[in-house]
Amino acid sequence: MPTIRLPEKVLTPKLEKLKADLDSAPARASTYKEMARLLSGNGSPRLASRVLRAGLKELPGDQGLLENLARVQQAGGFPAAAARTWKQVISLFPESFLAYEKLERHYVRSGQPARAVRMYRKVEDDHPLEEQSLERQVFVCKEAMDIPGTLKALKKLVRKYGLDYRRARDLGRFHFKADQFREAARWLEKAFSLGEGDRELRLTLALAYARQKRYAAARRQIDLILAERPNSYAGLINLCEFTIEEGDLDRAAGILEKIEKLYSSNSRAALARGEIALLRGDLPAAEAALRAGIRGTAYYYRWELERGYRLLGEVLSRAGDEEEAGFCEELSAALHSAPDAYLAFISLAEEKIAAREMASASKVIRVLEKMFPANTRVVLNRAEIEVFNGYPSRAIELLNRQLEKTPEKFARDKVAGYRLLARAYRKLGDWEGARSSLRQADAVEDSLPA
Repeated sequence: MPTIRLPEKVLTPKLEKLKADLDSAPARASTYKEMARLLSGNGSPRLASRVLRAGLKELPGDQGLLENLARVQQAGGFPAAAARTWKQVISLFPESFLAYEKLERHYVRSGQPARAVRMYRKVEDDHPLEEQSLERQVFVCKEAMDIPGTLKALKKLVRKYGLDYRRARDLGRFHFKADQFREAARWLEKAFSLGEGDRELRLTLALAYARQKRYAAARRQIDLILAERPNSYAGLINLCEFTIEEGDLDRAAGILEKIEKLYSSNSRAALARGEIALLRGDLPAAEAALRAGIRGTAYYYRWELERGYRLLGEVLSRAGDEEEAGFCEELSAALHSAPDAYLAFISLAEEKIAAREMASASKVIRVLEKMFPANTRVVLNRAEIEVFNGYPSRAIELLNRQLEKTPEKFARDKVAGYRLLARAYRKLGDWEGARSSLRQADAVEDSLPA
């Protein structure tokens, strides 16, 4: 029988009774679990883990004890140990979906959604959990903005388990996000045939038609939206944009006037106003409207920002400012295949830093700093530029202010930040500062899952 020793300071009458129960019935899993629950609740997760490990010596491979051990490890602040225990549960009990869900959460929280997807992809064909694993792949890929991964999992779901409204809807939406507008329209039409789609879905179908220049079909969908809600912003602004694309600027301007009366200071309306001014040849008005529209557009409206920067590039090119026009065109191109402005611009900045194009990288980082002033990865890249340009003290100030505030989810950025901090200290000849930063980097790295 395993020996369990508990310090006097944590012993309670209830725990003493449970210890006595184990003396007479050492193979009762419920007793170990209850002891662990009490110890964990009293702020002693290490002791709770020790109790559960003792139980596992008596009852090797007991599913309940393993699951409780993983929970205690997670609650006690040992996520890597908890992940190892959940992996053990999956190895011994491959139909335990709870273990998969817990590991998924661990990977996502630690900024590794791709590992969660790979874990689910290992579930074999015709496994009892295959359908659930595919559903979770879809969910994780959606959250990680992995469009190809989402489509791959959805298509396998449909092939093996059939089509329903939700799957058709998501296939339509994600084909649209992938700029595959013909496929998007096809799946969205199926979704409407299978269930009651909402206005947002109808709008996506209208946009899928418009991207194919099927304006009559797009307008029919918008008319359905406006018949239900005559002042629908989404319906009116998209109708305005379709009409601009068709070349009827006077009609588009009339729709825009209605929008601006109903919805003042609207960023997307400003982009439309800028496009109309550009097409009419009024470059100063176009530039002012487009810059205002870009400033007011949230980072996750990728298509609007792409369009805004593309149009602004055209305005600046016509005005003779080729350098600034080229920068706008570069930002627009980066947005084209990205899920949002953050990922587009941070990737562009890091590519430029890797190529040692620091002046261009700094311009991109300035855009990011306005949008995300407290983002660790943005700060990290600014610090990298400062070190390269010979200003390690500025980098040290930036990094020391940021790294302590960085959440656990971005631990890998934190590791990179401490290693960069060490480089900056070395540039100043502060060897103790460099060593301390490297120790901090190693400590954070050791906490990451293998």
